[in-house]
Amino acid sequence: MTTPRPYPRQPCSMVIDVADWALDEDFPIYPTGSKPKRLLISKPDETSLFLRSGQGYLFKAAHDWQAQQMWSEILAYELSFHFGVPVPPAFAAIDSNTGEAGVLIELFYRYPRPTARLVHAADYMQDHFIEGRKGRPHAVRENLALCRALKAPEYYEWWAKAVLFDSLLGNVDRHSENWGFIFERKGDAQSVTLAPLYDNGTSLGYNILEERLDPAWTLEQIEQFVRKGKHDCGWSHKEDGPMLNIELCRRFFTTFPQYVPMGMAMLGVGRAAIEEIVEWAQGFDTPLRFSAARARFVVDQITTRQRLLREVLEQ
Repeated sequence: MTTPRPYPRQPCSMVIDVADWALDEDFPIYPTGSKPKRLLISKPDETSLFLRSGQGYLFKAAHDWQAQQMWSEILAYELSFHFGVPVPPAFAAIDSNTGEAGVLIELFYRYPRPTARLVHAADYMQDHFIEGRKGRPHAVRENLALCRALKAPEYYEWWAKAVLFDSLLGNVDRHSENWGFIFERKGDAQSVTLAPLYDNGTSLGYNILEERLDPAWTLEQIEQFVRKGKHDCGWSHKEDGPMLNIELCRRFFTTFPQYVPMGMAMLGVGRAAIEEIVEWAQGFDTPLRFSAARARFVVDQITTRQRLLREVLEQ
């Protein structure tokens, strides 16, 4: 169930240097999230086929033990075309002034459409959060109810894809600030849609340090690691999360079996397609390289999750 690309793929030989990109005048340091991000504007005469001129981008520098989130974001974008899930464009980048490597993520709102704005789901949930439990409860049932109240189109399908995509990647951080709604005014009318799945860095075993990947993990070790993976969402207010990815998918697709065929199509992406993506990622010459050991680790994770989730959906 592939989806078309909005732009050509970034060539490995064209790492983006943001050293002379302009900082956004209003929000040079992007205020949302736990890690600092710089909000930059691409050059008005940008000629790269995979970038937009005069467009807003977030630059997330790769630092410390979280550095591999750079590659998780980039791989999530590349994988999204095979899994049929909307994900913001993400590219390998450097800042030659600072020597930093990082990921450059295209904004899907505000630029170049000043009439569009993103509202995080958390903005609607503040009154329901329990004091002392940041962002909790956070559960699929309540998320669906919020989408229905805001009249977001096709929200059941969006959540079916989101739950399965996050589970395939092992994303542990789809909290209520990491999904939301795009409101866009057209004349006197206002439309609302669910935003693409943004902030995908906390996935694909990003927190496993390079030295722990040699020797290569056995498939038994991979499966043990995968089975422990949890999604930020629970199932309902009474069954709050984080919930094991496999169990959350079981609950969703048992409750909404009409989305099982779509889910099975997502799980049918072949190993060769995944291997092609990680081989491409190894070709970038950046201060933080994507290693062959991590490539194997990523492929084994995804294919193991596919197998386990396929068993769930076939029940």
